[in-house]
Amino acid sequence: MKERIVSAQTSSNLGESLVNDLGDIDVVRACGMAGQSNPLGLSIWRWRYAGDERELWKVADGLVARGRPALLVMRVLHHLADDVCKVCFGRGYGVIENTPVLNGEQCAECRGEGRLTIQGDAEQALVEEIAALEREVAGNIMRKLA
Repeated sequence: MKERIVSAQTSSNLGESLVNDLGDIDVVRACGMAGQSNPLGLSIWRWRYAGDERELWKVADGLVARGRPALLVMRVLHHLADDVCKVCFGRGYGVIENTPVLNGEQCAECRGEGRLTIQGDAEQALVEEIAALEREVAGNIMRKLA
C-alpha cells in the first residue's frame, strides 16, 4: 500500500474515479485527513517516501518543537536521507573485480546489510520516534481508506 500512497501523492491525474474504485484523489484525501491528527507524521511520510524535499524543514522544525536538540535532529535526518553503505554501494557484499558478480564476502562496514546503522542512544531513540510517527500516520491513512 505504501507504493499506492506514494504514487497518488505524486500523481498528475487527480480526477474522480468510478464508484467502488479507489482513485488517486481518494488516497490524497485520506492522507489529508490522517495528517490533521498527525501533521508531523505526514510530513515525515511525504519526505521519506514521496521524495518531497520541501517537507524536510517541516520535519526538522516539528522534531525540534517536540524537544529534540537541533543538532541531533539534523544528524539523524541526514542519516535517514542517505543511509546506504558507501563501501559496498548498498549491495552488502563485495564484487569480483571488473565484473558485476558478488564475491560472497560480506561488507565489513555494514556487515552485509547494505545500509548503515545509526550510532548513539539518543540518535537511535529519535529514529524510533520517527518510525513510530510514520507507523501512526500510515495506520490512520489505512483506516481512512477502509
